[in-house]
Parts: sequence; C-alpha cells; structure tokens
Amino acid sequence: MSSISDAQFSEAEKKEADTTSSVDEIELKSAPIESFISEKRAQNKQNSFVQIQESRLREFEAFLYWLDKIHVCSASDAQIVEFNDFLKNGDRYLTITEPHNGSEGTREINLSDVSRHQILTTLVDFYNYLQMDKGIISNNPAQQALRGFSDDEFDLSPPDRMRIEMDEMREFLDWLDTPFERAIILSLLKTGVRIGELLNEDLQCVHIGDGSGGTHPVYQHILDQYDVSLRSEVRDKPDSVYIYSAFNEETVIDGEERKQGNKRKDDDGSVIPIDDELKTAIIEYLMMRSPPLEHKRTKTRIPLFTKPTSSGGLERLTYSSIRSQFGDHNTDSSGALAEYDWYKQGADTEDNVFMHYFRHYFTDNMKHNHGVYRGWMPTGVIAYIRGDVDKSAVVGSERSESTARENTYSHSDWRNWALNVEAPYLNNIYKFGVYDETLPRQPPQEVQI
Repeated sequence: MSSISDAQFSEAEKKEADTTSSVDEIELKSAPIESFISEKRAQNKQNSFVQIQESRLREFEAFLYWLDKIHVCSASDAQIVEFNDFLKNGDRYLTITEPHNGSEGTREINLSDVSRHQILTTLVDFYNYLQMDKGIISNNPAQQALRGFSDDEFDLSPPDRMRIEMDEMREFLDWLDTPFERAIILSLLKTGVRIGELLNEDLQCVHIGDGSGGTHPVYQHILDQYDVSLRSEVRDKPDSVYIYSAFNEETVIDGEERKQGNKRKDDDGSVIPIDDELKTAIIEYLMMRSPPLEHKRTKTRIPLFTKPTSSGGLERLTYSSIRSQFGDHNTDSSGALAEYDWYKQGADTEDNVFMHYFRHYFTDNMKHNHGVYRGWMPTGVIAYIRGDVDKSAVVGSERSESTARENTYSHSDWRNWALNVEAPYLNNIYKFGVYDETLPRQPPQEVQI
C-alpha cells in the first residue's frame, strides 16, 4: 500500500479537519506527519527508529485515503479500530536471516501481534502530538484501539501456546535435580521477571526475612561473608527483591561490566515481594553453592546466581549458560527443559517451553479469569511487578508515561508498597507445594487505610 500525500486534500478539506484552536493551522495540517517526524529528529531520536515511525504513519495515512479519502487529522476512533482490524487480519511477516544447523538460512516470523501494538503505540504518540502539543485536534482517536488491544493481549504471547496446569508445573519443579534449578525456575514463575533482570540480581538486592520483621540469620551470615549491606529499597522490607532499572549490556557497575542488559521500564527499579516457597528455594540454593572466589570485595557486587569458572571459582551466571543449563534454543537438545520433553529443537514456538515462557505463565495466571489458577492480582500490580510500560492504559507517548499502575491506583498510592503491592501479591500468588516445610513467611505489613 503506497503512501498518499496530504497534497491530495484541498485547503477547504484541511480546514474541516478536527480542530480545537481558534486558528486553522493549515500549514501544519498540510504535512502533520512531516512535522511530527521533524520534531523527533530534532529531539535526537535514533534515526532508524524515526524512520520506522514514519513508515507506520504512512501506512496508516494510505489506509485512511484508501478507506474514504480521510485526512489524518480527521480520523475517528472507529476508523483506527478498523485499521487495527485490517492489521490483525492481514498477513504481516518479517523475513530474517539466521544461522540454522551451522548454515545461514531465512525464515519468516509473523509479526501480527507485536507489530500491531507498536503501530498503535506510534499512532497514540502522533495524535498526542497533534492534540496536546499543537492543539489542532480535540481528542486522541488512537486510544480506544490501543486500550482494546491491551485488554485482550496484555502479554502478547501466542494464543495457541501450550497451557500447563498447576499440578503439571509442580511435577516439573519436583523433577528438577538441583536447588540451583529450582531457585531459577521458581524465581521466574513467582515474579515474571525477565531473564536478564534475574541474571543481574545481587545479594544486596534480596532481603530474606525471618518471619518477624528481621533478616533471616542464615541470609545475614551470607551477607556478612562478603561485607554486603542491603540496598535501601529492601532494607526495611523483609522478603522482597529489588530489580534494577534499565541499563544496556556492557554497562559498568561498581567496576563490573554487565554482559546482560536490564529492560525494566521503571526509572527507579521495582521492589517485588518474595513468598515462602521462593525464599526457601533461594536459601536452599545459597547454602549449597560455594562462595564466589573471584570477586573484588570492595568493588564488585556479589551476584545472586553464579556459574563455575575454569579456575574453580564462581562468577555471575550468563544468558548463554542458563540456556545451556535448561536446553532453551540448544542445538543438541540437552538441558532440563529438553530432558523433560518440554523443549524440542526445531519444533514450532507454541509447542515448546522456553525460559521466557515462565514470564508468560506468571502473567496469564495472575490475570483475572485467565490461565489455570483462580487467584488474581489487579492489572496494575502485574504491570508493576513485571516492570512493564503501560499495556492497559493509554500509552505510546514520551510526553505521557501513564501506566497500568495509575489505572489501578493514583500515582501517590504506589508509594504505599505494603498495601498496594505486597498485600495483593502475598495473598494471591500461587503455591506449588514443592517443600514439605517452608521458611516462615513475612506477613503483609499492617498499614493504615
């Protein structure tokens, strides 16, 4: 579908476009997309990203012209919903080249869900620009389509992805051989964090409580081994873990180059509660591992999860080593997931369980009336724990970082972590019954409502 120039519209048609200003901005209405893209470039946005945004807007512009010769400033909610349906029903593929069995080859990936969300996000940003920055339209017509998209597809996971019952997941956890494997999988299942965020976790970010408001003596002993002090974010929150805010791979933190980036969207990071099963798994793992011999006591943060080194010590777990351990994307089909017959090399994506699957599992089962678990958390709480940009409220604008959290509570309410995060989490997170006896759980803090 080719782009349609705004020159196709007469000056009178441009004047009739939706406006909230007392002066018709004919010059802007003659080239609104060019104006929007020019501003992006002036903000030093990455050129490749700006080009993608322009391409998305041109496709939408052409669709409106094809639909009924509609100017982009006159688009309605219904027309953008129709555009979303057009994208949903169309065949949208991206051909990529990648190594396969040792040789280069191509394959097609269906981008119908992910690209649709990105296109709608660009439209929200574009119309926010026309409405809030320039004042030439009365409302943002893209909000309804994005909101509806998000309600149905919060996690953007394939609709035919295999579902695992709770008792099946427990059998898998029981089958795992080592405390290391159980701690990794339970961390992903209980928090929905990204793998990179898990690999970047340090001891100072985790506070294992004793059940009565203090630090568990075993964990305190481990902290003392390395002269580690808890971060302020978790120091007064027993049974919690702090997830760092976003940074790129190869970022140097306290003298250590991080090989895996963090994608968490919260500027200040997130504090996630830890229930009795997960804290038991973490302590069991830490008691079984040898101390990391290769660390600089005064400089390097001590990682939570480690792997052996060739010299006999331990170092931070890497993305490649965790994939090797669990058989995720491994050509020889070894590892825990492959051995359990949940991952088969070459099988369709929806038929395999990848490490990222556990993030989807958390999200799907914690949503109301979804998954195979009856407990649930408000969408905003899920978004906070996952570290997401808004996918249920109106987003897509760099000028408006409204999130699903603000759909659930007001902005100031999120400062009351005990009431609005800890309590709904601990009261609803699923239990697998992996341990006959768990460490005492830190009860939700008493708070004044």
